This record gives sequence, C-alpha cells and structure tokens, in this order.
Amino acid sequence: MRTPIRAVGAIAAATALVLAGCADDDEGSSSGTDEPIIIGGTLGLTGAYSGPSAAYKAAYDLWVEQVNAEGGLLGRQVELRIYDDESNATTAQQLFQRLINDDEADLLLAPYTTAVGGAVVPLTERAEKILWNAGFVSAELHANSELLVTSWPYQEPEYPRPLFEYLKTLPEDERPTTLAVVTAQNPFTIVARDGYNGSGGVLNYAAELGMDVVYNEEYNQQATDLTALVQGAKDSGAEVFVGLSLPNDGALMARTVEQVDYRPEYYCQCGSQVVTLPNWEDLGSAGMNVFSTTTSWPGMADRPGLDELFAHFQQELGYDIMPAYGAGGYAILQVLQQAVEGAGTLDQQELREYLANNTFETAVGTLRYLDDGTTEFGAMLVQQQEDGAQLVWPSEVATAEVVAPYRS
Repeated sequence: MRTPIRAVGAIAAATALVLAGCADDDEGSSSGTDEPIIIGGTLGLTGAYSGPSAAYKAAYDLWVEQVNAEGGLLGRQVELRIYDDESNATTAQQLFQRLINDDEADLLLAPYTTAVGGAVVPLTERAEKILWNAGFVSAELHANSELLVTSWPYQEPEYPRPLFEYLKTLPEDERPTTLAVVTAQNPFTIVARDGYNGSGGVLNYAAELGMDVVYNEEYNQQATDLTALVQGAKDSGAEVFVGLSLPNDGALMARTVEQVDYRPEYYCQCGSQVVTLPNWEDLGSAGMNVFSTTTSWPGMADRPGLDELFAHFQQELGYDIMPAYGAGGYAILQVLQQAVEGAGTLDQQELREYLANNTFETAVGTLRYLDDGTTEFGAMLVQQQEDGAQLVWPSEVATAEVVAPYRS
C-alpha cells in the first residue's frame, strides 16, 4: 500500500525536528549562501522531439529571466541547466546521473515524452528528488511514485476525452456510431487507446457512447508510409477517425488521410497537441479541420503569465499559436516557484507536502494536486480551421463552432 502523502510529510517533518540541531540548513533561505539555485533537466533539443522541446526551452528561458529579475528564489539567483538528451532515453539517463551526482542540481525538470521521461524516474526516485514534470504523462508512473508532480491537467487515458465530451453535446440522433483508431506502438499512445485500470482511453470512451469500433490497428512509430493503415480505416467506413500519434508521425498521418481521400465526419489526432504546434499550419489542406487537445489559450481569464508567454513565443520564435507544450513548461515552473517560496525551503519532502496542501495559479489554470501528483482534469478541444486554430470545446471558452464533416 502506498504511504499517503500527508503521512510522508508528517514523517519528514518529524525527522527534520530530530536532525535540526545537528545539521546545517543548506536547503533554504537561511543558508547564507550566494550560490545559485540550480534547476536542471534535459530536453530533446535535437532528434525526433526537437520541435516540442524548443517550446519547452523557450518557456523555461522566459521564466528564469523573469524570476531572476525579481530577485530569484529564496534570495538566490537561479541557474538553469538544460542538457540535450537527443530525444533518447539512454542519453537522458546519463545526463540525469550527471545532474544529480556532478552538478548537484537542487531541483529537477522532466524530459519530453513518456518514453524518455519515464526512463529517468527511477533515478530521481532513488535520489529522493521531486521530478517537476511538464514533459510527459503517465498514470502508471504517477500511481507508483511519491515524487513525480505534473503540470498537465490530464494524463494519457484522458487525452482523447475532449473529443468524446464534445460528441456528447450532439443530439443523440446526430452522434456518430462508428469509430476507427490507429495507434503508434508507444507506451503512451497505447494507454491513450486502452485506458488505465479500466478508466479512460479511446476504446472505453467509445463504449460509453455506444460507438462501434470497426477498425483498430497499430503501427511502428518509425514507419515512413502509413498508406495501407489509413486505407484500412477508410475502407471500414468509420465516421470518426482517431490517430494516436506523436507530432512527427501525426503530421505524416494527416498527409496520408488526405492522399487516400478518407473523409470521416470527425478526425482527431488525439495523441498529442499537434494543432497547437507551429508546423501544423504548414500542412495546409492536409491539416485542415483536424482536432487535437490543448491545456490553455491566450486571452483566457485567471491564467497568470499566459499572455506574456504567448507574446514571448510570437517575438522569439514567430509562433502564431500558443503551443500546449510551452504553456505546460511555464506552468510547472510557476508551481515550483510558488512551492519553494511558500514552503521557504528546497527540502524535497517539505516541498512535496506543500504541494499536497495548496493550490497553484498557473498558465494552464488553477492546479490542485491529487495524492499521486496529478491534477484534476482540465483539457480542451482545438480544431484547425480556415481562420487558424480555434477552441471548440468546452462551449464556455470556445472561440468558434466545430467544422464538420472534417472534409466535405
């Protein structure tokens, strides 16, 4: 049985009292040191994940510039050390060993993608370090970790949920009844399809709506030709087509859907936030009217720092859309900052206890942490339209109506 977070915090507090008289406080603002606080992590700045990683890095750079201009954390400047893991799990593990053992980083930021980020979790757990995670989602990793904390308001079983929540809003006689799903052979996307512990996932959401899954196939993520796969979905006649992919293969799939002239009523690349990435618009007609999900949108109320972050992306990277990855990256540092300043320490267990008992105002909304370091659900549905990407669900924040069918 997992030890409850509150109990962990109580044990840590009692231990701290015992040790207080025999140890220097080198974790908080009373340390008297002028040494910077080191926040370390890795990103796939080169390799397959370089696009989303660039968004993370831009958000991190803005945050550290802002926080240092305001005096840093605990009266100390912040030094950000982000190494290039080349989008490779083994490289990320080696670099995290360096961050923990050689750099002695005070706080650790997670890599991008579950495949890479999940590989470093055992290292950060053994080091008894919180992994401040905007880079990946994993219901299973969170369920088995006390020190993994996310800024994503949905985990992989809930990635497709916004699409199905939208479909629920349709009159019953207008709801689609058949669905095709194609899934990258990746631990993350498999869970997005199947759910976790019987909850979430495309197959479960479809069953809840009484939809018949008429086509369900997987593909190698390194594949360069998806024609046969997408043709199979087309031949099934499915009214809803769901692709569970990461950004690069998601773009390939969209081009293939256009090439084989597959015309479902609704087409969602529900495995990643592709529509919010700058290169999605480059697909032209192949990317038109495709859905994906997102966490935040410029102009939304009660999202501190979001509009400034979007302006930074526009100015520095020329983005026309707020990438979900960038908002998540900025939000985890907002959580980190509020926790460190609120708890007044860098002690990992004290920070974890503070996270469990407080709320955090961020660029992706108000985050309240559950026992496993995840948050309450808070995703939205976005669709690429003629006037650019638009929020289409929930209705109270929508910037446009859904365009359907996907391609007339």
